[in-house]
Amino acid sequence: MSPSFSTEAVPQLGTALLELLPEQGSFELQHDQPGKVHDWHHHSLDEELFILRGEALLFWVDENGEYRHQYCERGTWITLTKGTRHGSVAGPEGAVYMIRPQNGRSAITTFLAPTEHPRPAPAFARATV
Repeated sequence: MSPSFSTEAVPQLGTALLELLPEQGSFELQHDQPGKVHDWHHHSLDEELFILRGEALLFWVDENGEYRHQYCERGTWITLTKGTRHGSVAGPEGAVYMIRPQNGRSAITTFLAPTEHPRPAPAFARATV
């Protein structure tokens, strides 16, 4: 079977988007619907995430084995060290974010079995005053 080819108009890519690219390699642009859960997992490489639209709740286990979480709004830059056990929940409007693995390479993602979860994934719920 042969590939097919066509010519299409090239969309305008903003300078800011191009600056997110690593020196060599690629990044992933992720779109999560409201409430989407990425359950507990870890990666084989360091990764950076940048929230472009919406918000997400990032949860992880720190170097002391303590559970932590952080609400991340548009403009939040997150750096995850390889092997960090973590997950996320998209906010009520969903989330769009960049995932850039170390040196633009492809990371291996390993999801933890439910019996290995440090605790259940939290719901996205900001405290109201």
